[in-house]
Parts: sequence; structure tokens; C-alpha cells
Amino acid sequence: MISGFVKISLTLAALLTCSEAALLPASTLLAQETPSTLPATFTERPIFWIPDAGSGWIGFDPKSDIIVIPVVLNGHPAKAMIDTGVDHLIVSKAYADAHHLPLTPWAKPESVGGPTQLYTTPSVTLDVGAIRTTKPGAVTVMDLRRLNAMGLADVEVVIGLPILGIFEWQVDQDHHRFRLLSSGSIPMADGIPIRVGPNNSRLVTDVSINGQPVSPTMIDTGSDSEVSISPAVAERTKFNTQTDIASVGAGGMAVQPLGRLTDFTLGAHKVSGAYATVEHANWWGSKEIQALIGMGVLRNYNMTVDLTAGRMLLEPRVPPSKPAYRSTSGIQGYTRNGRLSVAHVMSRSPAAAAKLKPGDAICAIDHKTVSKDLVEDYFAHAAPGTKHLLTLCDGTLRTITLHSFY
Repeated sequence: MISGFVKISLTLAALLTCSEAALLPASTLLAQETPSTLPATFTERPIFWIPDAGSGWIGFDPKSDIIVIPVVLNGHPAKAMIDTGVDHLIVSKAYADAHHLPLTPWAKPESVGGPTQLYTTPSVTLDVGAIRTTKPGAVTVMDLRRLNAMGLADVEVVIGLPILGIFEWQVDQDHHRFRLLSSGSIPMADGIPIRVGPNNSRLVTDVSINGQPVSPTMIDTGSDSEVSISPAVAERTKFNTQTDIASVGAGGMAVQPLGRLTDFTLGAHKVSGAYATVEHANWWGSKEIQALIGMGVLRNYNMTVDLTAGRMLLEPRVPPSKPAYRSTSGIQGYTRNGRLSVAHVMSRSPAAAAKLKPGDAICAIDHKTVSKDLVEDYFAHAAPGTKHLLTLCDGTLRTITLHSFY
């Protein structure tokens, strides 16, 4: 589990964009000529039966910004993450290995933290609520162990744009539920314009930052960050950073500059208090993409998305969601087995002033043995100005004074 300081942000959007026509209807996908770099099984995708009422409402955990729903994978209960940031339908390699699924390696693209091996496997079925697989088909397989960093160790499926791009779908944050519908089921004449982005593989829109248009901007429900921008956008909008933050991707961990957005507009919505990271490496699937919006912003709205109709409707939650937590310590880490393992120390933070560093392990706070409850309920939400004595697991003592630093 992530500790209650600042979460290490998650994104799988860094997967290599492949020319597999991910957003075309299933019947068209089956007729596509297979690119020479992809296994032949990629043309043999699952085919689904869609009832008139769609999938029906499916509940998800309200404690997580990432949307994880129950599904049925090859006849067995499983959990799936809803991720508009990937152009694949993905099954975890751990599941594939445990169930002896045949694997064919086909690419090793760059991702956050490093390259990630991709495989394909044939004859997979996936049922999502009332939507049933009528013909098994091929999906992508990849190592999803990095999801452990977000407490998502049991996620075995990532539902990306090959499904989400065909359906209309809704995220009801007020009631913690999700559903898939046939495109056009809910008209959205006044919705935010959306479209298929560069390489026919990303869900994008247009935003404004500090009065400057930023286009195209990717919408990524698989990222728990708020906003990410390119270095060019940071320079053009005169964006200032106050610290840095670590993000976990399919290939490992990376650190990006972090700062507050003073003027951020998404459609007709002026988003206040949002923070952005600057992505110095291009992990978004296309060099043309200029920014990314994650669930750190989208969690504040109930969403209806219909890519076929080219519209997305955002309705503010009632009552509004609680403001995002901002660290007063600067420690990013994991609480496990009676210790807090430090993964990253945010720059200009109290943790940096206390000379903590990645790899340190904390076994006690104010002489109390580390536990998840101690970290999240006692330490992480202590008032700015509070002093705490940290006992490292090697016996070293450090004093940290909490304060707002970004």
C-alpha cells in the first residue's frame, strides 16, 4: 500500500502506440490487415453481445481515484481497471502465467521508468456486467506488478480504448458506479468536444492553461495524477514549479517537477487548485500530445463519454469532493511489515530538510511502531508546524517539522 503522505502517481499511458486501429468498431477490427510488426492473432479480437440496456451499473471502490470494477475473465471473477490512456485490452502476465496461457512477444516499448515487454495471447473471454463475450479473441499481456504501488495488486485486466472507444460509458462518482452503453444512448449536445488523437490511439480534447490553448490534451482515467504538461507547454504558459513528485508506470518509477496551475480551463469548467507535473520524457504515445488530464481532476465530476459522438459531459459532484491531500512532509513511500519504506523525497520539503533519502526505512514515529493507521491517521494529517521524531530501522533518529511547501 502507498503510505498516506503523497501517493506515487500511476500511469500506464506510456505504452507504445501500435497501428492496430484500436478505436474502430469490432467488425472493422476483424477485417483489418495485420501490420507486419504484430502477431496475426491481433486481428482475432473478442466479439461481444451488447444488450439494449448495456452492461448495467457496476460498483467500484470509492476510496480509490482509479476506477476498478469486477469482471469475469475466462469464466473466473477478476478485477479490471478502466484506462483511457492505453490503446489495448490488457491481461496481466501473472494471470497468464498462472493459467498457462500461450504468450507471443511482440514489442518492448518505452514506458514510465523503462521499457516494458508486451505479449499477445489468443482465446480470451471477458464479460463486463451484462455484456458477454460471444467469440473469444486475442488480447495484450503485460506485467502489471507495478500496480502494487497503488494498492491495486489484484487487478488482472486493463480495459482500454478498444472497448471504451466503441461504447458510450458513464462514471457516476456520486454513487461509485460505472456502466457501458451503446453509443448515442444519452445525447450530449452541450458536451465537451473530444476526438481520436494522434496515431488513432488516444482520447483527446482541448484545454486552456494560463490563457494559452493547449491541444491536443489526452484524457487518461488510468492516471491518478491531476495534470501533466510537456516542457514546451510549461515554457509557453510560464508555468512555475515548487517541488517534484514520483510517478509509477509499467516500467518503474520516474520523478517529475510539480507546481500549481493558476488558470486551468476544461471545456466550460474552470478548475481551481489543480497541480501539474512536467513530463520531460514523451510517454504519451505521440509527440503531438501536449498535456494529460488524470483522475486527480476527473474525480471531481460525474462523466459521460461517447467517443463515437465526439462528446464528453462533466457534471460537478454533489456535494463536491474533498480537496486533494497535499503532503506536509514530502515523503512518498510504502507502509508494509511494520516499516515505512521511503521511495522518494520531494524537493524543498521537510523530509529533504531532515536529510531523508530514498531507500531509508522508518520503523517508529514518536516512539510508536509504524503501521498503516499510524502513518495515515496520525502522521500524514498532522497540522503544519508539528514536530515528529522518526526512528529509522537502522537506529538513526531524525526530527521532521511539517509545513506546506507547495
